[in-house]
Amino acid sequence: MVDTPQEIKEKRFGRVIPVLLVLSGLLALGLIFRWGRPVKPVVRLEWEGLQYLTPPDLLVYLGTESGSPNFGEWKDWEKKLSSHPRIQKVRITRDPEGFLLVHVEEKIAEFVIHVGSSLFEVDESLQILSRNSVLNTHLIVISGSFTVGEQKLEGRQIFDITKEMRYALSLYPALSTRISELVAERDGNYTMYLKSPKPMKVYLGDKLELNVFRKLYASLAYMEAESIKAVSIDLRGEDAVYH
Repeated sequence: MVDTPQEIKEKRFGRVIPVLLVLSGLLALGLIFRWGRPVKPVVRLEWEGLQYLTPPDLLVYLGTESGSPNFGEWKDWEKKLSSHPRIQKVRITRDPEGFLLVHVEEKIAEFVIHVGSSLFEVDESLQILSRNSVLNTHLIVISGSFTVGEQKLEGRQIFDITKEMRYALSLYPALSTRISELVAERDGNYTMYLKSPKPMKVYLGDKLELNVFRKLYASLAYMEAESIKAVSIDLRGEDAVYH
């Protein structure tokens, strides 16, 4: 082992300090130049993360014109947009070059609930994201006499239906592109309408359970394999019956 003389250690340490001071000074000058210069007025908006909402939709929600928005009130926009029923998170940053960057994270709509003459997009917790203004047109519709609260769908029935549907579709994801609508009939039975491979009516019976979806999946696979043409499937018995 070779010991380094104390004098050499001190010289090396002494050279490091000036270098660090110079670097710190350059960094400070850069920050001063960046943030110390006059900030340009806001002249334009840039949006990130939008999926179904559009900038004009949000500007209307903010109460400003889409053609010439009032940028003087932009500091209140983040709070206002956070209260939008379809927005999960929002973050607004201002760039010194004169534009606002609005980053939006939308809530995920899971089903469209049809009650009476109204349509409601809801998320996994049954929170209402839209009323009679469906933006995601690829969702499965669930129809029935459900209870509509101020901000969400309520009641055990709709909770159980969406829970069973969610679980079944996680096991048989191919069904999600085939099912158009599930109807909870007034007599307690369930009827399903398919849109693929062709429009078809499916009688499910009075129990919405995993076994029903398993039979539906197997029935569709069998129909396609055997080129069976039918307008309806009855799954209320042990075996599927095609009509």
